[in-house]
Amino acid sequence: MTHVTSELMELLSTAVQSGTLLKLTFSSPVRADAEYIRIDVRPVKLQGDVRYQFASRTKTQEFHRNIAPDRCVEQITSVMRNGFRNVNLKTAEFEMQAQLSKEKKWKLQQKQLSDQSQSSAAHNRTRNYLIPEGIPCEFLIETGIMTVKGNVRSNHFKKFRQINRFLEFIDDIVDVLPSDRPVEIVDFGCGKSYLTFAVHYLFQQILKRPCRIVGLDRRSDVVQTCNGIRDRLELKNLRFESGEIAGFQSGSSPDLVISLHACDTATDDALMQSLQWKSAVVLAVPCCQRELNQRLGRGTGLPPLTSWGIVQERFASLTTDSIRAALMKTQGYETQILEFIETDHTPKNLLIRSFRRPSSDTPAARLAALTEVRQIRQQLQVSPLRLERLLISTGMLPQHSDCESAEGKQ
Repeated sequence: MTHVTSELMELLSTAVQSGTLLKLTFSSPVRADAEYIRIDVRPVKLQGDVRYQFASRTKTQEFHRNIAPDRCVEQITSVMRNGFRNVNLKTAEFEMQAQLSKEKKWKLQQKQLSDQSQSSAAHNRTRNYLIPEGIPCEFLIETGIMTVKGNVRSNHFKKFRQINRFLEFIDDIVDVLPSDRPVEIVDFGCGKSYLTFAVHYLFQQILKRPCRIVGLDRRSDVVQTCNGIRDRLELKNLRFESGEIAGFQSGSSPDLVISLHACDTATDDALMQSLQWKSAVVLAVPCCQRELNQRLGRGTGLPPLTSWGIVQERFASLTTDSIRAALMKTQGYETQILEFIETDHTPKNLLIRSFRRPSSDTPAARLAALTEVRQIRQQLQVSPLRLERLLISTGMLPQHSDCESAEGKQ
């Protein structure tokens, strides 16, 4: 290691050992074939103990590991050896940016944070949330998550973390959304609308970007309650409607479609609507994936996967979401399956995040994704699931025989 690298490692080690680290990011891997394209490190509190969460991101997935403080420096050293060009460190006292030059020398830039009290408060909260704890937030107070003093109620802290985590996924790809007009957003199956209000807050208050949001739910009483909260808070460009996901007309094509825990094939309906609208970004956290599970075990020849109910259920859920992600790719979307929230908060913790990037949309990529779907179905000996059937019925996907013909021409 060079002298500058030693200085960098000393800064990283000191931040961990002193407990002042707020966030550490490694990006731009040195090797083109590197397994991870980005690694974020931040402190989290689990059952009263501080851990350092390493969120390692590939091109399609994100993996989380929670490391004890006494092993954190060792893990950071291992990450440094794997090779990244950019390192960003934020502590309670300063922010540091390190860049590796073509000559393999590190250039460090460091600045003191102007508001020490604010930084310390952020550190005391352990996690630097987009919507911070300790600062009163009107919609969180109205929905019962916060007290009027800004404290998160203990029985709602899991929901508070869920909301912030979801906002991070939006904030990460907000550059894909239009910036020359209000962003059109639909939240399918909004329920009590914690997330709908949070997304409105993210765009209006944090990002300072105009938006128009519709929250849709089949329960009219829930919709009435949400519209009441909206009116009391005098929130503009936000409305709630009752109705079914399939066939919903929003009045304009949404840029961002959200579906959190839409049950079973309702997730497929939400994905289908977003594909017909050609929405720029789609975020779906599926729930109760029963369709495939009900078909397995009927001569599919998959023991021991189908010998135990809980194993079959989990296998069916993972397979269903993998097929959904691949089907999004057949329509030109760059798609990732990410961990939404830690499993100690909810077992329904996978997020399908899809966004349109023309640079990654090619006929070969679409055909490869469709081939993957057909192959897994052939192995399972099952006919198309709901999303594939919907795409075929609207002509957005060819029939099975047409797929074979397309493959033969390649």
